[in-house]
Amino acid sequence: MRTWIGVVAAACAVALSPVAFGAEPASGCGIPQDIHDGWAMTSPDKQGLNAALLCTMEEGISLGKLANVDDIVVVRHGVLVYERYYDYPHQLNYDATTRHNGYSMTKSVVSLLVGIAMDRGMIRDLDAPIVSYLPDDAGLRESDKDRITLRHLLTMSAGLGFDRTPGVSFAYNNRETELIGAILTRVTGKPVDVLAQENIFAPLGIEDVAWYKDPVSGLPTSASGLSLRPRDWAKIGQLVLNRGAWDGRQIVSASWADQSTAEHIKTREPQSYGYQWWLGRSQDGSSVVDWIAAKGFNSQKTIIIPALDMVVVFNAGRESKNMVAPELDLLDRYIVPATSRD
Repeated sequence: MRTWIGVVAAACAVALSPVAFGAEPASGCGIPQDIHDGWAMTSPDKQGLNAALLCTMEEGISLGKLANVDDIVVVRHGVLVYERYYDYPHQLNYDATTRHNGYSMTKSVVSLLVGIAMDRGMIRDLDAPIVSYLPDDAGLRESDKDRITLRHLLTMSAGLGFDRTPGVSFAYNNRETELIGAILTRVTGKPVDVLAQENIFAPLGIEDVAWYKDPVSGLPTSASGLSLRPRDWAKIGQLVLNRGAWDGRQIVSASWADQSTAEHIKTREPQSYGYQWWLGRSQDGSSVVDWIAAKGFNSQKTIIIPALDMVVVFNAGRESKNMVAPELDLLDRYIVPATSRD
């Protein structure tokens, strides 16, 4: 494997020349550096990406003309091709070795754990009432809750806190994911952080992990609180893009990877929802590109684009001045158009 040094001209044209793998890259155009975390790396053009367009995006972010994000990581054809970290005054700045709080991206990791538990027969029926998994929770025996199933929790359609029939409509609710975590702990005897470490992080070579724990129960939260390096969030995305496989090993079944990222319910946004995964689309000229995403507060996103064989990670420490979802603007205007259909 080799890394590359990018030299950016005034018009942001890119000349690329090889250097020894692991050498420190020059600044500009997001050429990744080797931190020995298992990623293969090349220049963007080697994987069919227009580096000049990525340079234009990078300059726009650096000059404050585009959305303020802490970092962008792009993986194409299983290879890390672009990585950029941005500095802002009066806030924590990041680099390739710094964890970033994923907030609700944690939910999508918990979804993978449900799939692993099903693969091993620890969970057999998504449509069984959740009280059958949590018989000691008296609140779940109430008449308006005894029909709630694990499938309802996975699709955010349990209606907890609302006067709604389970399974009818989407209502985003952290408590529903916390109940999923409680079910996982009940059927496996292990908290979600241990389950993830043993069954996802270790096989993927993810070593730098932090997971917030509830100060009362001491248990890791399931709805948010997982912090990983941006490149490790990209590994989670690549695992799903690989339909649950990593380095020749099936971490979670392909059937669960497909089922959990399929559309199961519509949301109020111009997106839909699977099992703790969001589904959306980007316009690329006259065509539409569908994507799957783990999403979290402050524009955290791990976006999987199967048709382009691509994973894109965005992290941010604050809302952008042109929020609602500015990082999707970067995806639509620069990253997807930079991709050739090879």
